[in-house]
Amino acid sequence: MNPLTRYLLSTFGGKVVRRASIEDVCKRFGANASNKINFMISYGYLIRVLRGLYYVNTLEEFTLKKAVDIYKILSLGMVELEVRWYFGLYTALRFNGVTHEFSDTIFILNDEIFRPKEVRVGGERVRFIKLSPSLFGFGVIEKDKVQFSDLEKTILDLVYLSRYRSIPEERIASTIEEYAKGVRAETMKEYLKSYPRAVGKVVENAGIV
Repeated sequence: MNPLTRYLLSTFGGKVVRRASIEDVCKRFGANASNKINFMISYGYLIRVLRGLYYVNTLEEFTLKKAVDIYKILSLGMVELEVRWYFGLYTALRFNGVTHEFSDTIFILNDEIFRPKEVRVGGERVRFIKLSPSLFGFGVIEKDKVQFSDLEKTILDLVYLSRYRSIPEERIASTIEEYAKGVRAETMKEYLKSYPRAVGKVVENAGIV
């Protein structure tokens, strides 16, 4: 391991950093930043989160080939970008323990970043969905530095985004009914104040509130 690589891992290991930080170090070492970043990605020193944003493996993670928690990487990335965010939809259903079905896509709901297609982060499929700022500030649980929507908000987000995609109400209702056990009706009613009336109509017709 050359001195520049070792310095980057010892300085930034376990963190998500912006490209500019790596460029500054490369400049001090007289190295080409683009070449260095491409090299470190190809050899597994760096994991690209989004354009210009990278997770840097620790020396231990790289040396022992330790698997890095993808949720940790994504969480660090969102914090670095200073956006409001949480893991939502089917990812949140798993965090809430209401489904054991495997979804090969990780859903991140936030107030700034949108990508029309899934992106790959550390070999995992990730979907970034942008929501209105009015849908943040409530219904989010933080556990072990990971943020995810609670059951009530998760169901409302599923309905909201399904309505946005013009999915028939009957199909939406059949999807959310299986997850509705354990919903706190009063909490959901409070959350509904932030959603369009059409969302409330769907959950009411489904008998959830």
